[in-house]
This record gives sequence, structure tokens and C-alpha cells, in this order.
Amino acid sequence: MPTREHIDQKPTSEQRSELAAQDTRDDDDRVATTPNGAYTGGYAYHELDGDGEIVCGGHSEGHFVEVTRGEAKRTGKTPCGKCEWILELKR
Repeated sequence: MPTREHIDQKPTSEQRSELAAQDTRDDDDRVATTPNGAYTGGYAYHELDGDGEIVCGGHSEGHFVEVTRGEAKRTGKTPCGKCEWILELKR
């Protein structure tokens, strides 16, 4: 199973599914993502801080919507590597 370190470009649909499956955090938590079909081509879901802001600041000028982590996974999104990295630094 690939890990983020083994992916050096935009992950494929299969890789996104595998990375999302590895995310064992609560599927009911709220995350932010670009709407499906957005012109930005966003494929990640972003963690929200205590104020409801995207931890990494987002990666596009696009519009973000809040959904559950489970919904983001079901629509082919993968955890944002930058959000994970920032949260790990804070631990």
C-alpha cells in the first residue's frame, strides 16, 4: 500500500482511495474540500482548526465547502499532506 512519501505527483484515483482508507480519524469530523467538479481540480480534504479555518490555508483560490471526513472519502478525496504535516509539527 503506498504511503504519501512514495507519491511524488498528484495521486491517482486508486492512490487517493488507499490514502483515505489509511486515515483512521473519525469519519464524522468536519473537513473542508473543493466541491466535486471544481475548476481547481482539488483532490484533498483539509483539516479545520478550532476556529473552523483550514489548517494549511488551502491550496487554491477556489471555493471550499465543509463536509464530513467520511463524505470526502466517498467522493474520492484524500487527506491533505500539508495539513497532516502541520498538525504533526504541533504535537
